[in-house]
Amino acid sequence: MIDDAVAGKIDLILTKSISRFGRNIVDILTTLRNLSDLNPPVAVNFESEGIFSSDGKNKLVISILSALAELESQQRSISVKEGIRYRMQEGLYKFSIKNTIGYYRDYSGMVKIEPAEAEIVHFIYDSFIEGASPQGIAESLSQQGIRSPMGMETWPQATIRSILTNEKYCGDVLYQKTFSKDYLSHKSVKNKDILPQWFWENNHPAIIKREQWTRAQEILASGKWGKRGKALSAIKKKCTLAKVKSGVLCGYFLLDMDWTQGEREQFINIINNINELDDDQDGRS
Repeated sequence: MIDDAVAGKIDLILTKSISRFGRNIVDILTTLRNLSDLNPPVAVNFESEGIFSSDGKNKLVISILSALAELESQQRSISVKEGIRYRMQEGLYKFSIKNTIGYYRDYSGMVKIEPAEAEIVHFIYDSFIEGASPQGIAESLSQQGIRSPMGMETWPQATIRSILTNEKYCGDVLYQKTFSKDYLSHKSVKNKDILPQWFWENNHPAIIKREQWTRAQEILASGKWGKRGKALSAIKKKCTLAKVKSGVLCGYFLLDMDWTQGEREQFINIINNINELDDDQDGRS
């Protein structure tokens, strides 16, 4: 909007209130000053306050109201963070799995294993424990045409290391690994003994056995793996199910039209097993 005003496409800006125009007093006053310096100047009308920025008499009022808007934004941010930390402490917080392969949330918000992506996770852990390097695993997945959690064709080595150190794959969760240092920029930084953390074991279904996950951590800590590592074979083709994790088709399965009759029967068995497991979990809860 500001770019359009500078380009001469806008001569008046209508906004609900000062608190909706900017996050802090510096941003608000700086933007208003830049708009007034344009030729011709662009005025801003704040509807709730009934103020026009073009009226010089309103500058002091706008400054005071901008400071109040910044204070309100700060208090709202503190309240939201306190609510999130309370849910973390009680183990009720729903952590994001948007870019976490192997998991999805069902219609009720429960964390479930996505079988097709879980095979990739197994491949990464098995290969690493057998002697492959993170770089070698990344190159193998890229060559196989498997996209990264971010949808990229090339897997970064850092992504492999992140998956190998992620406690969620053995069913645990560590809350507040990062935190937002500034309520204005919302930039996240690593939590290095600054704020409390909460660790919950067996929080959700595990893809990797705990013994295997622990072994991977020991190898990572020792740094005893080759620079390139052993040559890796491709992931063995299995009849796995890929579930849509977002969008209008969320929850549906992707079917392979090249399946044999045996693979189709296997698909039915997998679906039945998933339904039986969900029924058992619902019964226990």
